[in-house]
Amino acid sequence: MTALATLTRTEATLFTRNPTNVFMALLFPTVLLLLQGFVIPGTDAPVEGGGPEFAGLRVIDLFIPIALTVAMATVSLTNFPSAIGGYRENGVLRRLGATPVGAHRILLAQLAISAATLTAGAAVAVTTAIVALDASVPRNLGLVALVFVLGAATLLSLGAVVAARARSAQTANGLGTLLLIGSMFTAGVWTPGPLMPELFRNISAFTPLGATSQVLTAAWYDRPTPWIQLAVMVAYTVVFATVAARTFRWK
Repeated sequence: MTALATLTRTEATLFTRNPTNVFMALLFPTVLLLLQGFVIPGTDAPVEGGGPEFAGLRVIDLFIPIALTVAMATVSLTNFPSAIGGYRENGVLRRLGATPVGAHRILLAQLAISAATLTAGAAVAVTTAIVALDASVPRNLGLVALVFVLGAATLLSLGAVVAARARSAQTANGLGTLLLIGSMFTAGVWTPGPLMPELFRNISAFTPLGATSQVLTAAWYDRPTPWIQLAVMVAYTVVFATVAARTFRWK
């Protein structure tokens, strides 16, 4: 077994032993979706004022792609940076850097675990939505998958910027949580994108989570692709990944 495979297996074991990480990655998006579906009044009503492209959809239907975006964000902005910040704080990155294993492999292992867990969290949320909320399946599954991969890359790149500089797990978690809370608004968690006031919808389209949410919603219901938001996602991914790589601190 290679060093990377061994590290990845170890990181997966450590992940399962942390109840907070498990909840945030696998359950938080689903819990949020169920609260919106069963607690918030009016979410089972037809969409009004969202434009003809959303005719026939319920308000709760618009939350399904948003739940996928939240699944990406919770792992990318909290679990991933906290793990790397904790390793930096405890000197793990520095010590591994002095061994043949190399510190870079633990970053790759964490990225692999993060990608797997955010995908699992999204799968749990979608399955729950279909079973419990009578949600429709994606109308363009291939495009949804492509947008999901790009969105995950965008948000993991943003999380990597936090992970690159945070001195400790606590600092990384604090910064990541602030980003998550602010980003959830632009993603449409409080008000789905098509129902947002036009000004806020336009602003959200140029934020990482807002752009991801809008492109994913269009793909889910096979609506025309918002190419500007797609370009925003690509641009953020390149910029965040470059900044993280150039500013990463090993100690």
